[in-house]
Amino acid sequence: MKVSSLRHAHSHGKRVGERLSATLGVSVLVAALNMICGYTPSAQALDPIPAHIMSGLQAGVVTSVESRSLFINGKEYAVDSEIEIRDQEDNVLQPEVINRDHEVKFHLKKGESNKIDFMIVYMPQ
Repeated sequence: MKVSSLRHAHSHGKRVGERLSATLGVSVLVAALNMICGYTPSAQALDPIPAHIMSGLQAGVVTSVESRSLFINGKEYAVDSEIEIRDQEDNVLQPEVINRDHEVKFHLKKGESNKIDFMIVYMPQ
């Protein structure tokens, strides 16, 4: 192989590396600006959790999942048909994602002693 061919390959590799570095730098800049501006494309815009719900949250671990109820720390709770379920990053979840051994925080519907109307599910990372 000629020396000039080696020089060409080396300089071509340098240019590719420089382009990758520039692309990565722009990607990092865009991500940082998105975080600063509060733009998260994958998360839905949600209403903040009302203070009366946040102050009334109870913690536990799901010990069993039934068709219309959950057992948390061994105690049965009915699930309201209008339940709002979020994960620890405030994304909306469907009830089907709740499984045994999930850590949860939940709120009981006003005036009912065992009906859950709001839940935060701590999904494994």
